[in-house]
Amino acid sequence: MSGRHWLAVLCLLAGVPLAAWGLANGWLLVGLAGLALVLAFVALAMQWLAGADRPPGTEKPIRPAADPAWAMKDQPVQNEQKR
Repeated sequence: MSGRHWLAVLCLLAGVPLAAWGLANGWLLVGLAGLALVLAFVALAMQWLAGADRPPGTEKPIRPAADPAWAMKDQPVQNEQKR
């Protein structure tokens, strides 16, 4: 696990009890700090999910096509079948 994964786990493990304890005792500032840690966990989880759909090795930029279709829109259709 990378450092970001450990940070996300620590945010969740510290944020939930801190938010529950702070909000149950009426300490709004402590409860908001716990909720901020939970939201940090959600943000890190969403970043991980956004990167999870990419296969490994796709960090290279996408090359443009050699013969893009929009450049050929004015060319007539070439029919290879003769009737």
